[in-house]
Amino acid sequence: MPRPWSEKEKEVIKKSLLKEGRNLFEKYGLQKTTIDEIVSATNISKGSFYLFYKSKEELYFDVLEEVENKFKEKMFENVFQPGKNRRECFKTFLNKMVELLTTMPLYKEITSSNYELLLLKLPEKTLNEHLQRDQKDISKYFNYWMEQGWMKRVDMESLNGLLLSMIHFIIHRDDFQGGNFEASMELWIEALSSYLIIEENEK
Repeated sequence: MPRPWSEKEKEVIKKSLLKEGRNLFEKYGLQKTTIDEIVSATNISKGSFYLFYKSKEELYFDVLEEVENKFKEKMFENVFQPGKNRRECFKTFLNKMVELLTTMPLYKEITSSNYELLLLKLPEKTLNEHLQRDQKDISKYFNYWMEQGWMKRVDMESLNGLLLSMIHFIIHRDDFQGGNFEASMELWIEALSSYLIIEENEK
């Protein structure tokens, strides 16, 4: 009987799963990447894989969270530049978010079909915890912008819901049969910026 892994060995394997999983998901996408390819790249058995994750979707979600944590602060920091038009700064921020979600290898994979698959495969608790962490992190920036008088004071839960609905709109962009996703998104961004953002001369 093989000896059990030490905590250090488990940590090394987990890191390897995240690294190799990301490489494969970026190269082949979620649906075309197989668990056989993941275990081959990390030099572990398929049985060992299931000691860490119940499905490849759970690994994919962990990879996404790791990537998201690295870019979130960069995305939200310094949105408003001194001396610059705040609405234009906010529009740039939202456009950057759209670009990220539609062009980054891992994120552009999350279209309506993959999103439904993730919802089916991931435990509800995992999704809820992720949503709560996201809202807490993002609320920190919204609160600061409101305190500075750069953003209109609105209900935080509603504001988070608005941002989430925008992300869902992006995820379901392929469902626009004959519709103009880009023009609709531009209008959405214009409306949000005009309503939420306060310029210096409007105080």
